[in-house]
Amino acid sequence: MWWKTRLSFLQTEAWCSPAEAGVQFRPQNWTPAFAGEHANQDKIWSRLCFGLASLLLALAMLLPGTAMADIFLSADFALTRGEDPNTYEFTAAVPEAVGQPAPITLPDGCRQSGMSRQTSGGRAQYAYELACDRPFAAGDMIQTPWKADGGRFVTNVMGAQIDRSLTGDARGISVPVGETMAQARPISRIAPEFLQQGVLHIWLGWDHLAFVLCLALLARGRQLLWLVSAFTAGHSISLAVAFFELVRVPVPPVEAAIALSIAFMAREALLVDKGEQAFAFNRQLIVVSLFGLLHGLGFATALGELGVQAGEKLPALVFFNIGVETGQLLFVGAIMATLAGLRAVSLATPVRAAALYAVGAIGCFWMVERVMGFGIA
Repeated sequence: MWWKTRLSFLQTEAWCSPAEAGVQFRPQNWTPAFAGEHANQDKIWSRLCFGLASLLLALAMLLPGTAMADIFLSADFALTRGEDPNTYEFTAAVPEAVGQPAPITLPDGCRQSGMSRQTSGGRAQYAYELACDRPFAAGDMIQTPWKADGGRFVTNVMGAQIDRSLTGDARGISVPVGETMAQARPISRIAPEFLQQGVLHIWLGWDHLAFVLCLALLARGRQLLWLVSAFTAGHSISLAVAFFELVRVPVPPVEAAIALSIAFMAREALLVDKGEQAFAFNRQLIVVSLFGLLHGLGFATALGELGVQAGEKLPALVFFNIGVETGQLLFVGAIMATLAGLRAVSLATPVRAAALYAVGAIGCFWMVERVMGFGIA
């Protein structure tokens, strides 16, 4: 069919010359008598794909926060003892995007005696001086107003280091200041907490979703399952190695390489040629596994920012990774369902090509943005 030939042309034209691709552009039933008709169809097809890609790219650039690529908003909270009995200093560091001044809700018997605010590095830093009529008790919470996705609470008020992962909701983040004694938590509390954080991180990490989108548009069926499995194996290994600090890698170059991996996989999906599928698929498995290692380093950074007790590191890692995989599989399922609906109305091919062009361009943009930020970071 003419549209299959045109797709091959589009895929080749975007990234290399026709001579490099070795693609036959004329359909099998092409004759000079129908040359004009096919030329018109080609023009319509080109304009449609170019228009869709431009629209997707423009929307991506205009959406607030899209350039951040990973929009998981994390907050840091700490509680230290003051000079007088039952006095404390409570500090909060939140992203400026959600860090507007607002009152916090204290436990019964506590009052705020002072507050300061300053901004640095894109984060709002709050320091509250608290005076209480009694020591903190189990169940005491400080309700913060900032709509962050998650956070970390650290305190050593009772001499033992407490490090807790927190999850936000519509009201903000509740900080369990009553948990001032280090104690082991049951797996029933650890599992849902880090499962949720894993799902949230993959769904709110645009760069990770963009890479998975490229995989879903690159293959179908069993081959897609193999590619997703290769990506999972890669990022699971590097997530564990980096989280347990067996290797330490600077974050900015990793983030730039993740952006580059998106552009590369978009190119790979556009260049896929059924005639070379056996060779291409073997190469893709290796490449996807290696890129999975990069993305795992990014996941490890996010998990480390949440704060994990020393005795909870292994279950936190396991359930966070399961959460990432769950969110990833749900996203792939949604893409497959969308493509099936588009095929029913004969729009799957142009939308696929437009999405890949747009995702590839956004990946290049993120890479340049992150490289330019090396000096700032």
